[in-house]
Amino acid sequence: GAHDYCSQEMVNLLLVGRAVPNVFDGVKDLDGMKLTGIHKQGRVGLLSLFEHYGSMEVGALLKAPTEPVWVVCSESHFSVLFSTDKATVHAVSQRGGTMDLWYYDELAKQDAPIKLTVTWDKDAEPLGIQDFDKDLTPPLEHCIRTRWPAAAVDWNGTDPIL
Repeated sequence: GAHDYCSQEMVNLLLVGRAVPNVFDGVKDLDGMKLTGIHKQGRVGLLSLFEHYGSMEVGALLKAPTEPVWVVCSESHFSVLFSTDKATVHAVSQRGGTMDLWYYDELAKQDAPIKLTVTWDKDAEPLGIQDFDKDLTPPLEHCIRTRWPAAAVDWNGTDPIL
């Protein structure tokens, strides 16, 4: 990709086995032009800060992978968010509740993954897009909220990564 970044096609190839340029589910028709997205649920998913900003739509197939592992595209690089408790993530994703997720970002020079406790009320109203220039919410929290809208994220005493 541009600036020697990994292209979305390469990421999709690794996630679902097809090098398609989009992350929405299925195929979309744009005035007769066929746009191809994700064709199946993968074992690993994707969450993106670009969706929070309204620049792209990540489909349900990538937001709900078969394993509780997500590649996180936040700002200029990729990191990983995961859980060791598949059953709890599934239950919280269906009904709401609290779950622990682990975050690792190699560029942040972390010694170990950061434990995040995420509480999600499935009936809560999604948070609106704030003034991006004044927003001090950690970008990772915005990524998490593209999957679990209005989720509360507790960094468990770790300084949030801005």
